Amino acid sequence: VLRDSYNSGIVKLTIGGELDDEEEVLSFANVSEGVFEQSWPACAVIRDKEVFVTDELQNCILVFSSDGHFIRKFGEAGQKEGQFDRPSGIAVNKWGNLLVADTLNHRVQQITPSGEFISTFGSNGALPGELNAPWGIETAGDGEIFVADHLNNRIQKFDQSGNLILELGNSGTDTERLNHPSDVALDPNGDIYVADWVNNRIQIYSSEGTYIASLDGAAFELSKWQQQYVRGNPDVHKARRRVATLEPEKWFALPTSVAFDPIKSRLLAVDSQRWRIQIYDKLSGYSDPQFNI
Repeated sequence: VLRDSYNSGIVKLTIGGELDDEEEVLSFANVSEGVFEQSWPACAVIRDKEVFVTDELQNCILVFSSDGHFIRKFGEAGQKEGQFDRPSGIAVNKWGNLLVADTLNHRVQQITPSGEFISTFGSNGALPGELNAPWGIETAGDGEIFVADHLNNRIQKFDQSGNLILELGNSGTDTERLNHPSDVALDPNGDIYVADWVNNRIQIYSSEGTYIASLDGAAFELSKWQQQYVRGNPDVHKARRRVATLEPEKWFALPTSVAFDPIKSRLLAVDSQRWRIQIYDKLSGYSDPQFNI
């Protein structure tokens, strides 16, 4: 399930194991007409065949069936418990509750799937444990919470009660540093993957927070969606013919999201400005680029 920011909606894709082996199964906007007309969906997560979507514009959570039919919504704009200000990242913890990055309230809220408030942690600031526009969020099997602390240029790890455990990253462009990280993901070994948004790369850390590697992007051709865009825009086609090299097209351009598929042991990174997903197989403790869609 993926946010389609160009069309302001949510789409469901199937992704196989070969190049171009992908298919759009359905568009939620087509199934639930009108739901996204005054909406700006941010992130989505699946729980018990229901899809929960954060809506940054309406400051609420939208809930859909797995086949895209709108069921309900909860939340409203505000700073009180259960209210939101530009919610973005969303995850499900081991108890089946939702964790929402309440971005401009600079906090994380835990809420039941029916919308009942449970708890919150975080406050605006740059000290350890404080948050400044938290964006992406991920949960570990033991209940620990990882937050992409966007404007503080770091990832923070909390226990289930919101107590700080680990802080990694620092502002900058050098190796090991982060520049407005937008999302975080974990693999079964505990390795941490960060969408290092402004630095145009994916950073990989160990479970202890030690830097392992950077992925700058390794796509060997445009995605089929980007090819359609180029073919439909003569000016873009002409501009590509004028440049000395197309090598930069392989690289990430503002990657916004990361997710790890534990079944197929592969990392998926949304390469937003190139209209594609780059996919990496994790083999024998390292990540090797395989293909992109």
